[in-house]
Amino acid sequence: MESEEQAGSAQGWYVVAILFGVYVMNMADRQIVGILAQDIKRDLALSDGQIGFLAGPAIGFFYAVLGIPMAYAADRTHRVRFIALCIAIWSFFTILGGRAANFVQLALTRVGVSVAEAGASPSSVSLIADLFPAHKRGGAMAVWTSGSAVAIFVGFAIGGVINESFGWRNTFILAGIPGLVLGSILLLTVREPVRGAADAAPAPKADAGLIETCVRLFRIKPFRQSVFAVALCNFCVFAVLNWAPAHAMRSFDLGSAQVGGVMGTGIALAGGGMMIVSGFTADYFAKGGLHRPIFAVAAALLVSATSLTLAFLAKDFASFSIFFLIGYAALMTNSPVNWMTLQAYSPPEMRAMSVAVQLLVISFAAMIPAPWIVGTLSDRLAPSLGDAGLGYALLLAPLAVLLAAIQFWRNGRTVQRETMSEMRLNPQQIGI
Repeated sequence: MESEEQAGSAQGWYVVAILFGVYVMNMADRQIVGILAQDIKRDLALSDGQIGFLAGPAIGFFYAVLGIPMAYAADRTHRVRFIALCIAIWSFFTILGGRAANFVQLALTRVGVSVAEAGASPSSVSLIADLFPAHKRGGAMAVWTSGSAVAIFVGFAIGGVINESFGWRNTFILAGIPGLVLGSILLLTVREPVRGAADAAPAPKADAGLIETCVRLFRIKPFRQSVFAVALCNFCVFAVLNWAPAHAMRSFDLGSAQVGGVMGTGIALAGGGMMIVSGFTADYFAKGGLHRPIFAVAAALLVSATSLTLAFLAKDFASFSIFFLIGYAALMTNSPVNWMTLQAYSPPEMRAMSVAVQLLVISFAAMIPAPWIVGTLSDRLAPSLGDAGLGYALLLAPLAVLLAAIQFWRNGRTVQRETMSEMRLNPQQIGI
């Protein structure tokens, strides 16, 4: 079995780099509708509610439903090959989206993307956990999760320019090609690690049934609380990523290239940078107990809720951009700490399933409803408020962040009590 030093070696960071690229393409292909929404709406004569359906239920329902069985398989199969297959499938359906002639056809391609993407994240988290010891996982997970911010740069900034130059159809086609290349690199250069290689004890074989595994995970209170907290954060994420660009274009009379450039670059730098900083910082502060970085996240989310509220009430694009990026950066502190909590409290043989369970909750609580609810509310407000209705509909996002702050505080209290209990049983033990 590999030692801790081997598990955290250069090979481990190479795998993180490849999985970072996978996550970038995963999120970029999923979120690209956000920057293309205005042109798709005009070309296919759609309502905001239909655009919200494409970004929400069409992408989220099967992602949620199939995430559990796919993770169940990932805990029992060759994860590297599994991820490569998923990349190939979602890239194909992204390309196919550029050929859609109507709402139904485009929705079906979005479903195809979501089905394949459901298997990537659980397998990726499971791989990383087997390559890094517990005290180094926060940094590794922070680098991996920062791919979501880079994905927004790819989808918004680059996608916005391609959209204005070549149209939304060609943007879909070009967005799908890099994934095919990346999947091949993953398959040819990454070895499947031994499960539990970076843990103190070998991982037992995953032999619990599907329902039994889910029940065991939800009986773990810190796990359960962290899942619900991050679901509230993601309600905001899916609402703003799918509708904030359209809000800025409508409210400030701007094109996709300008809005996408500012928002995409800002999210990549501010959001991605904050994820990496918070991950490595969390590793340091967690030496005195995992509750410390969890409490810090709760405080950061209060800043996020305030800033995002000011952003959606702003009267000019400069003010909107400043408040939005502050709010989004503060929001991103939740991700690395959440992954640390899941890894700390999930049995090694259930790590892929733990991610899938979280993604199931996120899908039904955030990914599916958030874009659709905001779009539908915007349609309802449009007769009286016009284009400003979308901004008011987006105020649901900071409200969700405020609720998430409360839930993270509760999670911190739970983890703190468990940490103190463990230290009383073993005075030499520090942290989780």
